[in-house]
Order: sequence, then C-alpha cells, then structure tokens
Amino acid sequence: MSLTRLSLQQLQRHIRTHATRTEQVFLTTHAKQRMAERKVSMAEVLECLRRGHLRTPPELDVKTGHLVCRMNWWGAERDLTTCVALSDDEPDLIVITVMA
Repeated sequence: MSLTRLSLQQLQRHIRTHATRTEQVFLTTHAKQRMAERKVSMAEVLECLRRGHLRTPPELDVKTGHLVCRMNWWGAERDLTTCVALSDDEPDLIVITVMA
C-alpha cells in the first residue's frame, strides 16, 4: 500500500518502527547543520522519531516525490520537531530538518 494512503496513526507507526533501526535513519546536510545550530543530539532526534506524534497531515514534496511528515516530541527539557521524508521506493527515514 502506498504511504500516501496511510492514516496519520499508520504513518506514525511506520516512522516509529523504522526509527528503532538506526541504520535506516539518515540525516541530510541541512538537518545536521540545524542540529548543530540548535544543539540537538542524534539521541534526541531518534527519541522524537521513536516516541513523537504526527499531529498534522503529511505534505507531498513535488520536487522529490517524498512524503514529508513532522514528528513532534515534548521532552523533559524542550520541544522538538523532526521533519522526515518517506518514500514508497525505500524503507529508510530521511531527516530533512530539526526544530527545537
């Protein structure tokens, strides 16, 4: 089934499941730069992907064809949003940016 047909809960489950395997989580250069700027660790990004919530509908990136989802996580020290790109063609999670 295409990712575009999944409900928010199903997409959230998909992201959480794949985030448990760190070898399937990749960071773009932009995401790495934003993490450094905002002093966000890889552990925090993984925690956001593994325990966060998908509150808004995903958006289709017309340039890449990826489905972009915003996972929100409210941690003990700060709130974090991780934007992740999903594709029907590959199971990996591509972290596009991180906001704290």
